[in-house]
Amino acid sequence: MNMQASLQAAIATATADADKYIEELEKTQPLDDREKNFIRKHEALHAEYQTTGEIQEDDSSVASPAPGAANHDDTAPSNWQPVADVVEPIVSNVVKITNLNEKAFLMQVNRRMYSPYMHDKEESINFGAGNVTKHLFEGQDNLVKETNKAFNAVYKYVNDMTVPWATGVRLLKAELYLEVSTEFRNLVGVANRAVDKLAANWDAEVQQDYNRMLRIAQAKGKPNIANINDYPDVQTLRSKYSIGVQFMPVPTADGFDPRLGMTEEHMASVNERVSDAQANVAKYVINQLLEPMSDAVKKLQVNIGDKGSIFRDSLIDNMVEVADRMGRINVSDDPVVTERIKDLRSLVGTYANNKDVLRNSQSVRTKAVSQIDTLVGQMAGLV
Repeated sequence: MNMQASLQAAIATATADADKYIEELEKTQPLDDREKNFIRKHEALHAEYQTTGEIQEDDSSVASPAPGAANHDDTAPSNWQPVADVVEPIVSNVVKITNLNEKAFLMQVNRRMYSPYMHDKEESINFGAGNVTKHLFEGQDNLVKETNKAFNAVYKYVNDMTVPWATGVRLLKAELYLEVSTEFRNLVGVANRAVDKLAANWDAEVQQDYNRMLRIAQAKGKPNIANINDYPDVQTLRSKYSIGVQFMPVPTADGFDPRLGMTEEHMASVNERVSDAQANVAKYVINQLLEPMSDAVKKLQVNIGDKGSIFRDSLIDNMVEVADRMGRINVSDDPVVTERIKDLRSLVGTYANNKDVLRNSQSVRTKAVSQIDTLVGQMAGLV
């Protein structure tokens, strides 16, 4: 049997397996046509990859059986459909983003926080092999941790709603500006109120932590560990907390003041840097999608009953969350990136409504691993 005949047989088997799998899933949750087609498509892709070691891009190079087709010899007229009519081709190159300055802003958040880590000079000298650091306000039950957590929440929100541009600078989709700037102000308000609460209770917080350090110093026989001078006064404490934001346009070479006397070489350099950053946007989105998918494959590969096989809803919920979030913040014009996001949404949408089946059925887990792994392979090729 030649390669084409082997591939045709593999796709036919994969299609039959997909229908059985759909039937099993629908015992607990009905699937719509898009979800069914998605499962069939990825079974065909997986069969193609397993048979040939690659996924064909040429419409005429690989075939899949038309409905009702029978086995036939290689010299007979073909009634097989090109695989590109059944599954979407995988494009390896990333399409560069165009007119990015018209649909996105640069966002830079500047954040400062009080650090509870103190260098212990005396203990470092005694240790003689590096620096010794004291951790003030250790543990979760104190207002320093509560305040720093509020400041970190602002930073995390901005990172979740943007993509990297350069060190310390993020790219924000223009249509999300109102939503993000509003929530940013809300979170900054929460953080500033946390500072006010910390400052109002600072003396009590310091005394409580100083007493903790005294107990440690006594237990270790090193009285110098506890030092009241390690704690700043309340005015200094306040000065250590600040957070602000700048919104800037995405640079373009023709946006620079001609009086700067930029040469063609300088303009080409600017365009090249912007182009590289634009391409990295698409790669970032894909990498964000890959992480929870790879975690899911690793977890679901463990057979039910074996150590580490416990299924938690968060495994699927994490993929749902990242697919939705990447779909919103993606500023790439790359149709392949957009389609892969849709693929992941369709895949996890199927499993989100069938978590108990994944929890209890080994065959469904095995099929899920195959489907997710196929999609991982497609996405990995983009980066």
